[in-house]
Amino acid sequence: MDNELTCQFLGGGSEVGNAAMVLGLGDLRVLFEYGLAPGKPPSYPLPPPPVDLTVLTHGHLDHCGMIPWLCARDGQTILSTDLTAKISTILHKDSVNIAKMEGYALPFDNTDIKESQHRFLPVSSKQKRNVGDEYQLRFHSAGHIPGSLMFELIGSRRIVYTGDMNTHDTRLVKGALPIQCDTLFMEGTYAGREHPKRSDLEKRFLEKIDEVVGRGGVVVIPSFAVARSQEILLVLRNAGYNVWYDGMGKKIAKLFLKYPQELRTAEELKKALSNTNFVHSDHGRKLALKAEVIVTSSGMMDGGPVLWYMKHLKDDKKSAVLLTGYQVPGTNSRLLMDEHKLDFFGVAEPIACDVDYFDFSAHAGHTDLIAFAKACKPENIVLFHSENRTPLVEPMSEFAKVFTPANGETIVL
Repeated sequence: MDNELTCQFLGGGSEVGNAAMVLGLGDLRVLFEYGLAPGKPPSYPLPPPPVDLTVLTHGHLDHCGMIPWLCARDGQTILSTDLTAKISTILHKDSVNIAKMEGYALPFDNTDIKESQHRFLPVSSKQKRNVGDEYQLRFHSAGHIPGSLMFELIGSRRIVYTGDMNTHDTRLVKGALPIQCDTLFMEGTYAGREHPKRSDLEKRFLEKIDEVVGRGGVVVIPSFAVARSQEILLVLRNAGYNVWYDGMGKKIAKLFLKYPQELRTAEELKKALSNTNFVHSDHGRKLALKAEVIVTSSGMMDGGPVLWYMKHLKDDKKSAVLLTGYQVPGTNSRLLMDEHKLDFFGVAEPIACDVDYFDFSAHAGHTDLIAFAKACKPENIVLFHSENRTPLVEPMSEFAKVFTPANGETIVL
């Protein structure tokens, strides 16, 4: 059939990370994302077949991590926002540096990264682009991080691929809106799990900081460099704390300001950054240790400046570590949550600091996923990017046919 629709997840089907999917539509083949699963070393999706086009939803390693390898192998053109392209390149270079320091190999190098920089073709939300002879690709904001997109493919069928998405406004970006379609490919990261109301979460977060600062401690907030650390600075903006900012997030924040159209309000981020002290040196880190709040990378505590701060504060019962996102099993931050220990370069040491968790997720929660899917009015829903898609199947089956393909499995829709 000329309009037969097939899909195969090369990764990211029944897992969070390794995002990669090949969509077949007649003679057209489109690769949606090509990421990796961060680790030491990382794991990778299956190799892709020849495709006509690659599209990238956003600049997080689990979605963009293997783009340099892809470009070096196949000379692919990558459609994404210009901001996503810039973020991806920063993350790719950092991945190479980390691999060298940790002593494991990556399947790409700096030469491949340089090549990939010339392969990005920038697009913007609300734009349209013809694909092949019969289809049009439209781009919509995904509400996940600045520059993130959902893709709508329109022709004899109407298809939507969400990538990572959030339907609620955050301080950094506006939430995604549903798009009517025949087939919906939708992430299910938080299947079966709800998020707290953001205003309640922020109130509890600031109250915890008040408690720690009030007893003379330092608050360390490990945060993802892309979007999470900037969101935290916006939450802290009017709280009156002495805040220091360290790690790659500083560079990403400055990059965000060059793309004000990708932000909910660039002016608010400017104000937040102006109220923050930037760490530029070892001396700056020593000054930050005497501050009230330190926002720093990495979010999973597997590297970056956070380990330097924790080495100095690990025995201080007055201080606290506030985790602000999901901690992947096997990461240093998960070790901290589960066993109150941190791995300092191969040696696990007990941590006396207070540890707390706050769900500042940039993904839609369980109820939001169902509501979004229903509003799209699809005949078919394909769930991916989830360790447990089961909780979504029954409620979504009430209004659509639901598919949960395994990695490597080809399904026909």
